[in-house]
Amino acid sequence: MQSTFHASDSGQAVIRNTTAVDSEQLVVTLHPGSDSMVDIQIREEVSDGEQVSNTISINQPNLQKLFEWLRDQGVVD
Repeated sequence: MQSTFHASDSGQAVIRNTTAVDSEQLVVTLHPGSDSMVDIQIREEVSDGEQVSNTISINQPNLQKLFEWLRDQGVVD
């Protein structure tokens, strides 16, 4: 598996994992001029070219709760 990371000045960060069979992307978008909402999108491209995508939007207080929970789980430091 090959992983890449790209961040743009527009407030978007993309992590892409690619295998011989498919590709996955985690796209995090900060809304310009607003630090209160973040969009998190998961995209998957499967071998037949089909793309599956899901998006959630989360506000800053709940994003902080998510990171606290991830720390408690040992996923992030």
